[in-house]
Amino acid sequence: MSKSPERVLAGGTDAGAGVRGAIDALVLGALVDLFQAYGVAVAPLPRVAVARAPALPELSATIAFTRVGAPPGRLSLSAPPAVLDLTRNGVATTQRTDWIREMTNQLMGRIKNRLLHFSARVEVAQLVLVDSKQLALQLERTPNARVYAGRTLRGEVIVTLDGMPEESELSYVGAGAQPAEGDLLLF
Repeated sequence: MSKSPERVLAGGTDAGAGVRGAIDALVLGALVDLFQAYGVAVAPLPRVAVARAPALPELSATIAFTRVGAPPGRLSLSAPPAVLDLTRNGVATTQRTDWIREMTNQLMGRIKNRLLHFSARVEVAQLVLVDSKQLALQLERTPNARVYAGRTLRGEVIVTLDGMPEESELSYVGAGAQPAEGDLLLF
């Protein structure tokens, strides 16, 4: 017996069974898709606790976001220079800081779009370059943050996320008529 497409989530989970692990799946999927768009393969690793987080690579950027009725959140992306160089076919050293901010912005956009399938809306706020050591200290003060890693041939990329809805708050509503990535929206 086949389930209808409306009732099946990514990974084959029945929508009626809940959305356990939905945040992890959508963040890791967005991470893999982002780097794949630039020709870099990323093997996602299971989420780890902040206390067991791997060392953050040299280049990091964070982007703040808000959700209605929730405290502000923050997403960060950290990557070694060698990985960023792969995504831009040899980015000049002076441009790496701009590029990590752009990659962070694109990752947040992908996550934001995927959250729309669960009736969760986020508004993106400030994007900043951050020193990896400062980010590690911030993470120590945020023990409930989610830490994700992806392995590439040139090192690991790390994503940290704080302020996302709990899975119990999510309600899968389907893809609907959401604009595709890269669509022109006139308003």
